Amino acid sequence: MNPTHRSLNVLHVTEASFAGVGGHMLDLAEGLQHLGCQNHVIHSALRTDSTFGNRLRQLQCSGVHQVPMRRMPHWSDWQAKNLIANYILEQGPFDIIHGHSSKAGGLTRMNGIARAAKVVYTPNGIYTMNPSNGRAAHTVARWVEKWLAKRSSAIIAVSPEERDHMLKIGLPPDRIHLIANGLRPIDWPDRSETRHRLGIPRDVLTIGFLGRLAPQKNPLLMVTAFALLQPPDDRPLRLLMVGTGPLENEARKLAQQLGIADRVDWLGYQAARDSMPAFDIFVMPSCYEGMPYVLMEAVSAGIPAVAAQVGGVSLSIDDGSNGFVVPPGNPTALAGAVQKLVDQPNLRAEFAAAGRKKSGQFAVEKMIATTLELYWSLLNSPELK
Repeated sequence: MNPTHRSLNVLHVTEASFAGVGGHMLDLAEGLQHLGCQNHVIHSALRTDSTFGNRLRQLQCSGVHQVPMRRMPHWSDWQAKNLIANYILEQGPFDIIHGHSSKAGGLTRMNGIARAAKVVYTPNGIYTMNPSNGRAAHTVARWVEKWLAKRSSAIIAVSPEERDHMLKIGLPPDRIHLIANGLRPIDWPDRSETRHRLGIPRDVLTIGFLGRLAPQKNPLLMVTAFALLQPPDDRPLRLLMVGTGPLENEARKLAQQLGIADRVDWLGYQAARDSMPAFDIFVMPSCYEGMPYVLMEAVSAGIPAVAAQVGGVSLSIDDGSNGFVVPPGNPTALAGAVQKLVDQPNLRAEFAAAGRKKSGQFAVEKMIATTLELYWSLLNSPELK
């Protein structure tokens, strides 16, 4: 059997219906539909945004259903699992059931009914990579991932670092497949236009953070590092914090305590296209990642970047060429790398040009084609034991 014989019927399930995970799922579904596949989508409305909703409506899937999934373990998980099973019974059979993110991947693979199809799991930053997990939490999460791996036809790692971590925690090598994330072409708006809309003066040198204000993205480290920076002699220096989340109040209080509150702009949720052109330097201080879309977007926009050395960064940043890579969790190292870019406008220009050239490697078409090849290989192979 091959792709020319019939179209595939694919069910995508995601709890994180926004930002990187939601965008990744929609990129994949759009590409698969263009190649003749039928898409169904189950998503949670508890963590979604207007960008995801608009793109999902434009996709015109064969079926869309909402199930109230929560990010962390919750008593409602059993109900969510049963609601997913009901959809599979009513709308199936499916060739592929693809769980995106840890919660959706877990609920999908726990469903015995799902195993009538080939079940694929893309964590996009598997939870066991989280360095803030205590020993007990890590042990439980590792056991759960190993148990669920036996119920998976394939597990997709989106970066070499994520693949290596999966192998380290004991997931079966024959089920792990490396398929790096790809980035859709973005029509970036003009810098002056973006700054005018956001109320950022043209002469200000800006440090940009974009992401959830949550522990994984480490906004507190971003604020701490910014407080260590020395502004250039000829321009004011400001920090643009783009995003919302549970750490926002704590981050604002920290900025007050460090005496930099008057130099920080809290811009709330903004899509990358609507905010990144206002950045002179992009900083990603995350604790862990699978392969961060936000970093690919910054490189594509020609913004010199400084990133913590976490999963997927090596695919976007060539250290010293289009950005700097620093140890995670180190505000001094982070500030030191950013300061080099603050002090050297020529270096910023060199990194920007190298970044635009590098972004040609982020082809979303390759990600889609490789994923479809994996689907067909699973359908043409006996179930793994």
